[in-house]
Amino acid sequence: MEVARKRKLDTDTDTGTNGNLDLISDLPSHIINSILSRLPIRDAGRTSALSRKWRGYWASVQHLDFGYQFYHTMEIAAGKKRYGYRQFQLKYEYERIIEKVFSLHRGPLVKVNLYIPKFDTRDNRIPDIDQWIARLSGNNIKELTLTYENRERHLLPRCFFLCLDLTHLELHNIVLKPPPDFKGFRSLIALKFIRVKFKGNMFESLMCGSPLLQKLILKNSPGIDHFKVSAPNLESICFQATSVFKTICFENVPKLTDVTISTMDTEADHSAKSSTLLEFLSSLPKLARLSVNGKFLKFLAGDTLPQELPTAAEGLSYLKLNSLDFANFDQISCALCLIRNTPNLKELQIKACTTTDKPPKWGYMEVEDHFGCTLDGLRVVKMELIKGFKPEQEFVQYLLSNSPFLGKMSIKYSQTQQRLILDMATELIRCHKASPTVNISLS
Repeated sequence: MEVARKRKLDTDTDTGTNGNLDLISDLPSHIINSILSRLPIRDAGRTSALSRKWRGYWASVQHLDFGYQFYHTMEIAAGKKRYGYRQFQLKYEYERIIEKVFSLHRGPLVKVNLYIPKFDTRDNRIPDIDQWIARLSGNNIKELTLTYENRERHLLPRCFFLCLDLTHLELHNIVLKPPPDFKGFRSLIALKFIRVKFKGNMFESLMCGSPLLQKLILKNSPGIDHFKVSAPNLESICFQATSVFKTICFENVPKLTDVTISTMDTEADHSAKSSTLLEFLSSLPKLARLSVNGKFLKFLAGDTLPQELPTAAEGLSYLKLNSLDFANFDQISCALCLIRNTPNLKELQIKACTTTDKPPKWGYMEVEDHFGCTLDGLRVVKMELIKGFKPEQEFVQYLLSNSPFLGKMSIKYSQTQQRLILDMATELIRCHKASPTVNISLS
């Protein structure tokens, strides 16, 4: 009797109460894995109660997300306790859960997201992430995101450089010091470094050893004096420097179409390759989208800037100029030279950052008229943080006078002053407009 009853209970577990097939238990393994990979790790563990087939299945899920949301959920749960005790227990529980999941996990790991918060505890001890990195290095990890929120950057252990199957890598607040025999990540496709410090020639080794790299994001990362990129499959790059560098050089980047560069003051070595506007554009044959700031334009201007370039940027259709100082002659001259030599430019965006209350009058209209340049491709112009200075007004008039097919121009002021907008509107009404259908909005 008891055996029959147990058999009936087991049957009911895998079928509905009316004898129909239990669809949850009958799902294919790859569907179950797909569902579990989309759930928070705690919810994934609770799915063991669904049926016998799901029991323990979470331990073989290929995606583990211990990101900020995982930590924030635990932080909220601990919020009802005393602060000191709360922080101590939160750190203990945080480490315990991650360690337990790693120890119970079986099978390969494809994607892992690790967020290491800054715990406010008396002992100031931080989680031992090196042991977790060691586990991953022997697990054929493909995608890794590691965010380290403590004040000082964390030096990754040597075993990190054994993760040779990485295709996507994102690091925050890390120090990289590769072993002498490190040859790069040969399978790497996407790379994002935020506040990552390089030791030795780590960056050069990484670039040379990542032939499949398609996307590169590098922000606030010291240790790079000479930014040299050679990547035959690279399609987009974002480089934001907050420390002084000397040169930027692109070599063998035939597929690079999207470039974003923002720099601080530089110790420019203009004898180096790609330290002038001409050499910079020549090294990017497929360039379609370019976003640079004013200080990088000054860097590109070099000691001498030709009014016309022998080779135009034929493919460039989108240009964004950030922090453009209309009081800086080098920045404005380089900007105008770049605009003149992009015949297929369709959209121009400018965010101004004029540094003086009384910028000089450059006389763009008089100077540029000698070149007889028309911007036939330009359709959209967007300008922000405009203060209404004379050089800014002349720049706007230059664009209106030389863009016969311009459809829309929007100008947003740094401070909403009706008098300033009215004066600017009066000037624009009087000035010559090459496009009879241009729509101008001021705000």
